[in-house]
Amino acid sequence: MRADGPDQAKSSLSVLVVDDNDINQLYMQHLLRKLGHEAVAAYDGRQALDALASQRFDIILMDVQLPDNNGLDLTRIIRDGKAGTANAPDIPILATTAFALSDDRARCLEAGMNDHLPKPLRAETLRQALEDWSRAPAGNGSGRQAPFDLAAFTRESRREFATEMLALFLELAEPRGRALRQALEDGNLEAAVAAAHDLAGMAGPIRANRLHESMKAVQEACLTGDLDLCRAIYARADSELDAVLGAVRAHPYLLAKGA
Repeated sequence: MRADGPDQAKSSLSVLVVDDNDINQLYMQHLLRKLGHEAVAAYDGRQALDALASQRFDIILMDVQLPDNNGLDLTRIIRDGKAGTANAPDIPILATTAFALSDDRARCLEAGMNDHLPKPLRAETLRQALEDWSRAPAGNGSGRQAPFDLAAFTRESRREFATEMLALFLELAEPRGRALRQALEDGNLEAAVAAAHDLAGMAGPIRANRLHESMKAVQEACLTGDLDLCRAIYARADSELDAVLGAVRAHPYLLAKGA
């Protein structure tokens, strides 16, 4: 196991890189250093579990094919809370694999991974993924990024537009969420794909990145024709939708509008 990283900046992340290929490890550590983050590399599942038991990380980059436990099984161990107490079971885990088929991505997400990044990783892809899935800065009490981001609309001149956008999101997303749930209960994959597609699109303008990716994953899973897989991934996406809807309802812009 090797540690490597620059002097940590205020926003620096601690990233566990799990990959059995030395060149891939070196390349990912190089990218992480360039982005201002600290990396610890693990060669296999045992080294990864040892690292997780002794050190806190913000995020994990997980190869799917490992010499002992594969990345899917290792993710399940972590999600089941069997990787020690230094890291929460819901720590963000991003799959890194040379396979980029929809089936592969869907099965990574079904195992509990948060996202799927195709190799070879590009710096901008990695930067955006870390931004989307990293934990929120210490002190905000959430342990994760906010469900959505209206930073681009904080100027007074744009708040009216942001308020209208949030109200419209509530008006449209709630019924589409119900439609998605009903479609999966009925086994109607075509309707589920359409509803998930709509919800992914609605998430974009308010920068609800986790919701966007979760609904894309539902859409991709349903397109495989595997209803059980689609329902399993939907369970996680539905939780994200609930989180975004709750945060939107409680947003000061809407509260002020209703006052």
